[in-house]
Amino acid sequence: MFSEIKKTIKHTAIYSFGNISTKIVGFILLPLYTNYLLPEDYGILIILQTILQILIGVFGFNLPTAMMRWYASEKNVKTRNSIVFSTLFSSTIISVILSLILIPFSKEFSLYWFSTDQFSNYFIFLFLASSAGIISNVPLNVIRLKELPKFYVILSVLRFTTIILLNIYFVAYAKMGVEGIMISEFLGSLIVIVLSLPILIKDSNFILNMKILKEMFIFGYPLVFSTVFSFVLTLGDRFIIESIDGVASVGVYSLGHKIASVINMLILQSFQLGFLPLAYKKLGTPNDKRYFSKILTYYTTLLAFSVLGISMFGKEILEILVKNHEYWLASTVIPIIAFSFLIRGLQYNFSLSFHFEKKTGYVTTIIVITSIINILLNFILIKEIGFLGAAYSLLISSIIMMFLSYHYGQKVYRIPYELMKISKIVAISLLLYLLSFLLSDKGLLVNLIFKTLLIISFPIIVYKASIFEEIEISSLKRGVHDLTNRFKRKR
Repeated sequence: MFSEIKKTIKHTAIYSFGNISTKIVGFILLPLYTNYLLPEDYGILIILQTILQILIGVFGFNLPTAMMRWYASEKNVKTRNSIVFSTLFSSTIISVILSLILIPFSKEFSLYWFSTDQFSNYFIFLFLASSAGIISNVPLNVIRLKELPKFYVILSVLRFTTIILLNIYFVAYAKMGVEGIMISEFLGSLIVIVLSLPILIKDSNFILNMKILKEMFIFGYPLVFSTVFSFVLTLGDRFIIESIDGVASVGVYSLGHKIASVINMLILQSFQLGFLPLAYKKLGTPNDKRYFSKILTYYTTLLAFSVLGISMFGKEILEILVKNHEYWLASTVIPIIAFSFLIRGLQYNFSLSFHFEKKTGYVTTIIVITSIINILLNFILIKEIGFLGAAYSLLISSIIMMFLSYHYGQKVYRIPYELMKISKIVAISLLLYLLSFLLSDKGLLVNLIFKTLLIISFPIIVYKASIFEEIEISSLKRGVHDLTNRFKRKR
């Protein structure tokens, strides 16, 4: 089993590298955005990017996810290739129809969202970027299925390198502002489609498998609703902040969210990219449940350690990256959102039981309930404490969703997770974060040294708390020893 865990860690690490490059690009662009865009403009950009993600999530019908589920369980190569082609063909048709329907109403969208039609061009490129994003998700998931994480990383790096270069040109030199950023998003997804064509052609036999495609739509259809409400849960607060506190507050809050979302990009998304295809293949094999259980324990340890780091140093990171003091208030939401991502990481694993049994209706029900609670909390708390209320609403909602996913997930497909160990890991992380405030008034240098010592103490305390078994620790030591020897041989 440790070889399989090692494989999972390896794939996650490679995907993590790709996501690190993505996040580095995001950080590089932060000074560009905050120097050339006012908080109001940045708020408009965030709202457009939110709509972009919703359109891709909804009109993609989760076909790439369904494709992985059917592809992984299918042994016949021709059938596998027909699944790939059917997914690509359907996604392309949906994307073309989406653009043809929405683009003529760009002015109306501009008037609805921003009370002026001067941003209609923004929406034209937004709709084009949405269509390209839906199509590009198919080859990216095929690459995951083929267990080609390095190629995935190469595509990701090329995409975001293109986006950053275009952003610099359009924003800093052409002075196109938000419109230039949306053009960059469209061209970035277009590059993924073009570069991945060879692998798509190779793994397609140009047969439209209507039977399986129908089953995939049935699988993905409930996930459309869960996707919508998931966006409501994680991104809907921007619209509520705008209606109560204004566009500038959206920009400040979103900046804090972006820094906290390093956890999402670096850990959560990397893990999901590497783990899900392997999990589908592992399902039904001997010791599969123990494998899922152990993975969550290791995953939680890494996640809690990362959340602790970004929570402690989020304020300093923000002040280094952003010189405009109007944005510095964003540091108040970073720890709250970071711990929300820790909870979401646990919830994601608990919800896999529904995917394993193809009972995705549970996912929709849980997210709908949680999203309604989140909306109510947002309206109540944002009115009371401003955009800080949105962060607390996200944390509370994430906790509720985690408990619901665990409770019903265990009824559908029981996995003996190590809940006591997981609870200890989360508690240690939270306690160390709270301790970081003890010397916050003793000066910057003393505070930084104290925080660094607290972070270093995390793995030591976890080790002393006997969370891991001796065989696990021995395997880890052997892995580190092998890695060291390999490095020495290369030198």
